[in-house]
Amino acid sequence: MNPEAERGSAPIEVVLGIGLILIPIALLSLSFGAYLQRMVFVRIAAVEAGRELVLSDGSEEGVVALIAEIARNHGLQVSDVGVGFCGRAIRPVTERPGSGCGSPVKGREFTVTVTVGIPALVTPYGEVGNLTTRASHTETVGLYRSTR
Repeated sequence: MNPEAERGSAPIEVVLGIGLILIPIALLSLSFGAYLQRMVFVRIAAVEAGRELVLSDGSEEGVVALIAEIARNHGLQVSDVGVGFCGRAIRPVTERPGSGCGSPVKGREFTVTVTVGIPALVTPYGEVGNLTTRASHTETVGLYRSTR
């Protein structure tokens, strides 16, 4: 056998292995952290906002402020967060809230839906693409709660 005829494929295999296997795995690993952070945020924000909506007698002003504070605590841009009350359309948190869900009658249910954008892919140079995730929480006004 001629040793000259069997040379040369190892450098090509290394380049292809790094380019086709390791780089995509690294990018997916970077993206998973942002995805997980935003999923945790929407769940926490929806639960806390639903509870605050019941405790604040149906006032959306305090709930929107609470969601904005939770977003800032998670290091998110408040402009990326949306909220919907009682089945109505989801609006950005930066907009003024609507008319409200009504009075907190005993046994009534209030539903809050929170949305946030998730980057489709995170690279060392920034985020690429945008997906949206949402979480809803329904809170019931206690049957034995004093409303006044």
